[in-house]
Amino acid sequence: MNKCPKCGTTVQEILETGFVGCEQCYKMPEIQKAVDKMFGGKTHKE
Repeated sequence: MNKCPKCGTTVQEILETGFVGCEQCYKMPEIQKAVDKMFGGKTHKE
């Protein structure tokens, strides 16, 4: 999936700008990988 089915924002647009179009963008596998890589996982650590 290269485009969000809800808002139409592409993965390339998100990776270039750092802005997602809507909450559904986070469900795209490519974006999930990028977020995990940027923030190091799914749990908050203090």
